[in-house]
Amino acid sequence: MLEKFEIVQVDEMDTSSLNLKFPPAPRSGNYPVIVEELTKKYDNHVVFENASLTIARGEKVAFVGKNGEGKSTMIKAIMGEIDFEGKMQLGHNSMIGYFAQNEASRLDVELTVFDTIEQIAQGDIRTKIKDMLGAFMFSGDNIDKKVKVLSGGEKTRLAMLKLLLQPVNLLILDEPTNHLDIKTKDILKDALLAFDGTLILVSHDRDFLDGLATKVFEFGNKRVREHFEDINGFLRNKKLENLKEIERTAKA
Repeated sequence: MLEKFEIVQVDEMDTSSLNLKFPPAPRSGNYPVIVEELTKKYDNHVVFENASLTIARGEKVAFVGKNGEGKSTMIKAIMGEIDFEGKMQLGHNSMIGYFAQNEASRLDVELTVFDTIEQIAQGDIRTKIKDMLGAFMFSGDNIDKKVKVLSGGEKTRLAMLKLLLQPVNLLILDEPTNHLDIKTKDILKDALLAFDGTLILVSHDRDFLDGLATKVFEFGNKRVREHFEDINGFLRNKKLENLKEIERTAKA
């Protein structure tokens, strides 16, 4: 397995100096995700219908829209977790890493923080576990804590680090910044900017998406619309200050 991070540290006691970088992602086909005329219904409720989208290798895109309009449903379709009408095609050699909103709850609560990462670390990366944990703000005695005593934010950070150690070329992150403080969000954003695979982000966090997502797919009114612009261009054209206003305007 490829070493997942290059770690550069100027001062061993200063985790803010850590720089986490992905190695080249395993190469996928030209279009990791192709959706054609996809419709999803739950009984008589139509989530979206005749939705089509294409995501090219290396693209970083955002799924936005008010809650309940199908963002997470589309991800479940991509993951093959639900039935649907239409066509869903994953590109050749697509290797998916998925961070769900409840990802932290999937951790083994009886393991320690250190053991959680040690279990999946391969090769030279095993010698840098403490540095990686430090970058995600686990240090000292904290690395020996059991997962079951961690706060919600700590569990989210640990689950994210565990995902980032997987050899994937298609990352799907569903509200990854929930429970993360500004410092940890910056660390995660830098790592994702350096990731040369394909990235799908479901998020209401404008600051996190700014400079990260280069295309926006808008979910609403049972449709999926493609916007060839970053999050700032999308909000400017919608005359919105932030993504939370989508919820308010939808209720107005």
